[in-house]
Amino acid sequence: MMPYSKLCWTIAFACCMLVACDNSTDNGEAVLWADSEKCDEIRKTKNDFVPVEDILPCVKESEKVAFILRHAERDEYRTGTEDSLNAFGVEQARALGNKLKSYPDFYYMHTNYIRTLETAYNIAKGKGQKIDIFTRENSDGIVHELNEDLLYYWYVKDEAYVYVCAPSGGLEAFTKMAYELDNYYCSLGFYNVKERTLEFVQKYFNYNEMHDITFAITHDYFIAPLVIAITDGEIGMDYYNHSGDYYYWPNFLSGAAIIVDNQNNVTMIPAKGLPSGRLEE
Repeated sequence: MMPYSKLCWTIAFACCMLVACDNSTDNGEAVLWADSEKCDEIRKTKNDFVPVEDILPCVKESEKVAFILRHAERDEYRTGTEDSLNAFGVEQARALGNKLKSYPDFYYMHTNYIRTLETAYNIAKGKGQKIDIFTRENSDGIVHELNEDLLYYWYVKDEAYVYVCAPSGGLEAFTKMAYELDNYYCSLGFYNVKERTLEFVQKYFNYNEMHDITFAITHDYFIAPLVIAITDGEIGMDYYNHSGDYYYWPNFLSGAAIIVDNQNNVTMIPAKGLPSGRLEE
């Protein structure tokens, strides 16, 4: 396991050296790299979500990237493991994939929830990847894999204290612990959010082992603390201060870009696949 010192929380890397250099993809199409000034601005962003399609051109040839995103839209009360995306969610995922057709094929991770698997599959379909339908049974690591660490349990130390941290539990607790790391009961219920986020990156996104471009599909309770951690709390997602105001809730297809260079230095950027990174913005 690489030391934490190699992981950089300050998003301060130089970006593209070329203003408009093409990088050929497997299908012969060209990807235009953004100019260095724009990339530098994107890679320093902490207070807003950056479109996925704006981040990808700022990933250098010596780097790889993983997008950790919430699944696409589902109906409001369909929250079980077997509940699917609704028609809007299918279209959202396919539209995101379609925007990114010029890039090489992606690799996918997802949880055991059907809607995360469907999101990954529909991104791939929209991109035009030649794939079979994604099922739990064919999650063999060739194109996509089941990753149970993408569930909210990753941040939970002792579930008995989650409702002591915040009586309503849920996103109130997950955002409170992420913003208020010195809260005693939150610290009993949850791991330190920054350290735990770095552990996740170390475990799954080591440069030599990760794919060039990965889409890891997860849930809101994972995305909220992740985004708060990588932005040093600068992003407005403190739902515990705004209970019932869904502007402070992660939107579908929002999350983070994890860019890793060949020395395992890491740049993390809040990312979005829809026009807004928050619900009802």
